[in-house]
Amino acid sequence: MRRELDRSAARALAYGRERARRRVDAARWAPHPGWRQFIETGWRVLVDQAEALRRVEELADAEDWRSDKRHSWLQILRRLVHSMDWTTGLVTGVTAERLGAAGARATRTVSRVLAWAREAGLVVVVEAGASAEFLGSRTNRTPSYALVTNAPLPQPADPSPQLTCPVDQNGDLPESHVSSKPLTDGRRHQPACQCVVDWPVFQVPDSPTERTAATLCLFKRMGLDPRGVSAVPLWRARALLKPWWAAGACVAGVLYALDHHPDRPDHHRGDALRGATDPLRVLGHRLKPWKGRLHQLPAAVVGLRGDHLRLAAEAAAARRTKLGPSPATPLPAAQHSSGAARAAARAAVAAHLRRLRDARAGRPPRASLADQAGENR
Repeated sequence: MRRELDRSAARALAYGRERARRRVDAARWAPHPGWRQFIETGWRVLVDQAEALRRVEELADAEDWRSDKRHSWLQILRRLVHSMDWTTGLVTGVTAERLGAAGARATRTVSRVLAWAREAGLVVVVEAGASAEFLGSRTNRTPSYALVTNAPLPQPADPSPQLTCPVDQNGDLPESHVSSKPLTDGRRHQPACQCVVDWPVFQVPDSPTERTAATLCLFKRMGLDPRGVSAVPLWRARALLKPWWAAGACVAGVLYALDHHPDRPDHHRGDALRGATDPLRVLGHRLKPWKGRLHQLPAAVVGLRGDHLRLAAEAAAARRTKLGPSPATPLPAAQHSSGAARAAARAAVAAHLRRLRDARAGRPPRASLADQAGENR
């Protein structure tokens, strides 16, 4: 069985390498067809060079760089922007030597610039570079980059704006309402490789973007680093968990399956990652007994299809609308606070205290003021 799995993995690797070799030898700078899966939810790829240049300037203004460093790094980033594809916005076929020549810097400086751009949320590497010896092609494969932003699309300006403020005729210049604070409010943007919102642990992911978000959520729950520092590449984790997402598992169900065996549900299997050199291999071993037995998961960790949070909120709103608002119960007239009501309450308390004193002294009870008024009538 192990030998068959190794052969299957080797065939898949050889097929992917052959497909990459054909793309490189075609000399069309065609990236991997699934490169959009690396763009997280809430981020969009920049295809307008003017907007990309403005974003580069904004991120550079937020840094406290020296003048020479700012000049050289901006030249490298501008060369990256000028190499964008006008249709997809991808940057392909650009070597580190060419980027370094734009800023008169070495290739190691180009690596630092690209690392800063990835951390600042400007650049996403959608396909890593590869050598000709590895691919079996005639030339090396350069990395493919995508310039991204989390800002909404710019709205077109009104060609004839209407003046709503009165004209100041005292001769003084109008006061500017623009604040002097930077647009980033002193904070860096979130990196594009991080998930913008946390994935609901009971929702079953369906699309590639949702599967990526669910995988990142699982990484976060297990204490793993999604950037590969923990030796867990994101693409390998996606490939490992895709069959389980397709079978209807959710993040909560996968976490339960990692800690329990289907034949011994009452026994906790312990920490799966303690002392593990290859966490993904351990995860695959823990999940293997649950293949075809996800229906044995407890009801509390069963995955739900669709946006169950939104559906639950809509159902609650529908129930409230069906029941209708509860009519307010009017208070009786005696409970309304007024001067007469307070006087009557004080008289009742005084009569009660008088009856208690008469009872303790052995005197016959005296009639109250209300009883005397009734006898007089």
